[in-house]
Amino acid sequence: MPELFDLTPRFQTFYALAQGEPPDERWVLWQEHYNFAAVPPVPAGQALARKLLDEAWARYVGLPANLSLEVSRLESQANLAAAQVEVLFQAPVPAYRLVTYVGGFEANAFVAGTSLCMPVEMSAEWAAPVLTHELTHLVHHQLSGSDGSWTRSLAALVVQEGLATRATQILHPEASLSDHIGDANWLRACDAQREMLGQDALPRLGQSDDGTLLRFIQPHPNCGLDRTAYALGWWLTGEWLSQGRTLAELARVPEANLPMLVASRLPA
Repeated sequence: MPELFDLTPRFQTFYALAQGEPPDERWVLWQEHYNFAAVPPVPAGQALARKLLDEAWARYVGLPANLSLEVSRLESQANLAAAQVEVLFQAPVPAYRLVTYVGGFEANAFVAGTSLCMPVEMSAEWAAPVLTHELTHLVHHQLSGSDGSWTRSLAALVVQEGLATRATQILHPEASLSDHIGDANWLRACDAQREMLGQDALPRLGQSDDGTLLRFIQPHPNCGLDRTAYALGWWLTGEWLSQGRTLAELARVPEANLPMLVASRLPA
């Protein structure tokens, strides 16, 4: 059982105080009473959090009155997902904290250190593969020697997302492609840029600065497609699996060796 850290009461306090307030005052109240969003820990993160709040505000009225029921549901789903991930990776899920929060309806769960952060507005059907994805990150961090922080090499980002997306494909074969990796049209668009993305990533695999990581998370400057690190990880991990390697084996490659591992599969 994970340790539970429920942020929904903080959100409800903010939401009650913000009723009838103009957007700027609402933002001040959000920062004072809630101040939690699924955004990167970079200078632009607060601007993105403000954008998420403004876009989600009108939808919050539709949230269930009793968010504790959603929290309990996510706890149960997390325990089931952990048991499946442990079998797949032949390793225990490390001790972690399940952080439940109200997001911006963008369905963006994430792992930070040893915390797994899940938005309560995510449906049970969607939460099942998402929990598998995020728990895979926790197991992978432990097996590869990662500290699970935002700062890691581009190669580590690519492999982390590759393993997580393929884990959901294996454990949730009933789920759609979008639940594993993303919209099919987006993936086809990425595939059309596959050689360019590989060549662009190759000299940057060992870099861990914000600019490099965001280059392959936010819209890529060469093609305008976002989350291209996920696409690279999906393709590469698929190739390794087709060669007979396993997720359990790949998860045990030390994080320091991941630039070399990824470089071996990218076009020169």
